[in-house]
Amino acid sequence: MTFAELYERVRPEIALFLHEFTADHVADERLREGCLHLLGRGKLIRPAALIAAAETFRPGIPAAEYVHAAAAMEFIHTFSLVHDDLPELDDAKLRRGVPAVHVKFGSALALLAGDALFNLAFTALQEAPLADQSKREAILTEVVGAVSGVIEGQVRELALSGRDATLAEIEEVERLKTARLFTCALVCGAVIAGADAGRIEALRSFALMLGHAYQIKDDLLSATGDSRTVGKSLEQDKVLERPTIVRLLGVEGAQARFNQVNESVLSALEHLAETANVSLLRGLHEMLAAREK
Repeated sequence: MTFAELYERVRPEIALFLHEFTADHVADERLREGCLHLLGRGKLIRPAALIAAAETFRPGIPAAEYVHAAAAMEFIHTFSLVHDDLPELDDAKLRRGVPAVHVKFGSALALLAGDALFNLAFTALQEAPLADQSKREAILTEVVGAVSGVIEGQVRELALSGRDATLAEIEEVERLKTARLFTCALVCGAVIAGADAGRIEALRSFALMLGHAYQIKDDLLSATGDSRTVGKSLEQDKVLERPTIVRLLGVEGAQARFNQVNESVLSALEHLAETANVSLLRGLHEMLAAREK
């Protein structure tokens, strides 16, 4: 099975689970509509990454063992997008090809919808049918750490806005805001599959570099793409003078940095390949590196 085949199979399954789980757990109709506005419209890369990691270390693992954790990754990611788009932060008008939640429903409900999505993530993890308590604790540790990183990264991004940030400062923001959640998804998949500590640490190194490369690619798409193709507001980083690698190095410099980081991704992947079949993870990397939105 290739990653493309896995992705085609699990994406509609995860989207359906997200909608059904939200419908079952959010009673208020308008709040539910706010939560569902963006769910399932995105690429669902983080849930797919979790599943790819689980399949890497335990081929044929039943969906029931990973679907709650996979959904939690998307609930957390979507919560962060809803809050990032608010007027108090990025004031973005477009997300995933549709009006941002605050544009569609108002800022107050968007704030509460983000809160509800965050709560849904932990509800899903609580209801996950994991008999092994040590696995549940390891997953919660990863998730709590990743969410802390997303929040801290946003704070650092705000502090650096409008000033000349260094490459190290920008890449630390990107590690916190993006790479930590990618790492969380992949590591949680490996934990669910029962991977040993050595393989998990090798996977963690790969995941951190993969998330870093993903964010640089995102910055490049924001600088060179168009809103209709990419599906989100692209002008806000420039207007708000957010710290990005493109702003610091220019498009050519950012592309060169992407190529460097991509080499590190491949190096980490080859190290992991010494103890595991990494074909699914290689396919994940190839898809992310080639994406246009």
